[in-house]
Amino acid sequence: MKPHPALPLLGGATAVLLATACGAPAEDRSDASPSTSAHHPDQRRQLVEWGKGDAEDGLRRAERALAYDDTPTDLVDTGVASFPDGLEKKFPTPGKRPYRLDITCAAPNTGDITLTLGRGDDEQEWTVPCNERQADQFNIPPGSTPFTARITPNKRQSENLAGIVWRLNTIAPDDVDECPDDISGCDER
Repeated sequence: MKPHPALPLLGGATAVLLATACGAPAEDRSDASPSTSAHHPDQRRQLVEWGKGDAEDGLRRAERALAYDDTPTDLVDTGVASFPDGLEKKFPTPGKRPYRLDITCAAPNTGDITLTLGRGDDEQEWTVPCNERQADQFNIPPGSTPFTARITPNKRQSENLAGIVWRLNTIAPDDVDECPDDISGCDER
């Protein structure tokens, strides 16, 4: 399990995301400058938007990040959210098996996003780095009260980016690593 610092089965979600990514024309990046080099120390790096091919590559990287862990899981739900829309979703967690939310993001010029997990009066904020090789994983105990996952919309990002990709699984109790409840948290040991 990828530790999260005080931090594949995408099927239909992949098709939706690719349709979004492919729906807009690729950005013309001919005026983009290369990153700062030793030959041009004053040159500032320009921000570059992704084009169609970049967004597709970002989606493939996000899918690989979700599939990185080979712990046996049972898929409960999966989806993709755009940066301009953010994420606001309630997840029911019935039964006795623990749940694990795997989440990652892919976008140019995006270092990380803030994920807020909540249930009842408990709430935790987590930093999720974008463009990583492995998705962040959050343990959620089962319960009669659903939990909420929230990421604030970022209207500065364009629609034709890969976006935020997540999946909710159940796992065996023995496969829960570290803290068993990333919503209420665990004491440092």
